[in-house]
Amino acid sequence: MNIEVGYFPKRYYDSNPDAGGFFPFAIEGTTPYVFSMDGFYLPECDQNFLPLWMRNIKAFPLYFCAEVSSYCKDEFEHNCKEFNISYRYLTNRYVVTEIQNEKQFQEIFPFYITLGSGNDLVLWSTNKDVFSVEQREWKGNWEGKIAGTVVVKVEVDTSIFWIGYDGDNIAVISSQSYFATYKKIIKTFPDFVVPKLCKYE
Repeated sequence: MNIEVGYFPKRYYDSNPDAGGFFPFAIEGTTPYVFSMDGFYLPECDQNFLPLWMRNIKAFPLYFCAEVSSYCKDEFEHNCKEFNISYRYLTNRYVVTEIQNEKQFQEIFPFYITLGSGNDLVLWSTNKDVFSVEQREWKGNWEGKIAGTVVVKVEVDTSIFWIGYDGDNIAVISSQSYFATYKKIIKTFPDFVVPKLCKYE
């Protein structure tokens, strides 16, 4: 499996939500390591990649924050009940689930891939629930609009993962030393991953 890895320059993002840009959610706290993984289409990538990667970085429990539309709430709640996954609604739109292990991850993640690839917001954090919803002023396509947005609090020894637009990439915001350099990042990947360094101008 081929993956391109590149750190985002600071000018690519800031703490305010950016509709159509980086990132469509707000960020609180320091963000020492922000990078993107590209070169794959998430719905078609090796299904073992993310569960193994999460195991390698000792990420469990995971906390997913997702935008779940009304038409798929029944499916979502049925899946959570079937796989014994606890969840809480932040609002009618945004839901946080706690994923305790790889088995639960493998069961529920295809649902999240479908959401994220359709440009509904899907994020997850390692070890801690760092999500809330607050009124914030937006940038980008919603310039100046004040609306409820997911807020991510970057805490010590935590990483946040976002399924990018159309499912074409995963962006990572982290304070963990695993991700301090390109060499450290690729050491965390499963053996079948073939990484390549990508530089953003």
